[in-house]
Amino acid sequence: MSLVKLTVMMFITCGLYGLYWYYKNWSRYKAYSAKPIWPVPRAIFGLIYMPFMFGKVDALLKEKGQRGMPYWGTLAAGMILLALAPSLVVFVHNIATGSKGVASAGLGLIPLGISVISTFAQFLIMLRVQSFINQLNRDAEGNCKCGSTFGEGVWAMLGLMCWVVVIIIVVMIEAIRMYFSSRGL
Repeated sequence: MSLVKLTVMMFITCGLYGLYWYYKNWSRYKAYSAKPIWPVPRAIFGLIYMPFMFGKVDALLKEKGQRGMPYWGTLAAGMILLALAPSLVVFVHNIATGSKGVASAGLGLIPLGISVISTFAQFLIMLRVQSFINQLNRDAEGNCKCGSTFGEGVWAMLGLMCWVVVIIIVVMIEAIRMYFSSRGL
């Protein structure tokens, strides 16, 4: 897959394309290895299976006599920690302030900002891994099958709807914050 296509699809789909990315990579591995794995659960539980995928890419590169994927374990651990970061911030905040039942009201848009930053960092790791997958497929530039499919169009529509929801939520949060701050609350 082209790194440009991955970038565009990840942006347009608000990151949802990552689920499809996991599925396609596991289904390709299943076809290559003829092992009885289930790509759908591995995509759904991508956070759990990610280290295994990264390890498989590394092993297959080495098997083909190429330099493996350096620090694949660190990349996988980074993806897991980045995925958990927004929840951890809210959790630590609630422990520190003794909040009970009030999620992250005192943090404002900080969890959203951390989510955006961690998602972007995860995306950069995905790009790095995709470049090794392209190398494994002897397509370093990711030039094969650059066209779009109907399924990718569906992903794009779902992603655009997510973008609309995110923008509405951010605007509403800011409007509520401004309302209460103007009232001195």
